[in-house]
Amino acid sequence: MTQAFTGLLRKAAAVLSEFSEPPSVGASRWDGTAYSASDQRAFDPFAAKWSAALSAVAEMIERQSAPLTPQQKAYLDRLLFGGMGSFNDFVFDERRAGTGAERANQDLNELRRMLFEEFRRL
Repeated sequence: MTQAFTGLLRKAAAVLSEFSEPPSVGASRWDGTAYSASDQRAFDPFAAKWSAALSAVAEMIERQSAPLTPQQKAYLDRLLFGGMGSFNDFVFDERRAGTGAERANQDLNELRRMLFEEFRRL
């Protein structure tokens, strides 16, 4: 069960990481057949924070040989699914974040739903 949970944490971190690096002016990307202008995504420091935090939590869980303690579960519940300031509260401002923000928000909403289901099984 923890493997499914940590896999979802890593998927969410990957979605966030696309907005975690400042764009390079004039950068190009390979689209499979040719280089084209890269999507313009704004750097989001909160996406960088959450990407790092979710990756760290996944790594902590993967390295731990014992089941999660009640205290760890309570912490993860607050961190991920609590109120203001939790991962559940994070959303990209689509006007500011640029290309791909709408899709990223949709992906994150689905991943949060799946994370919550897996969390309840831990």
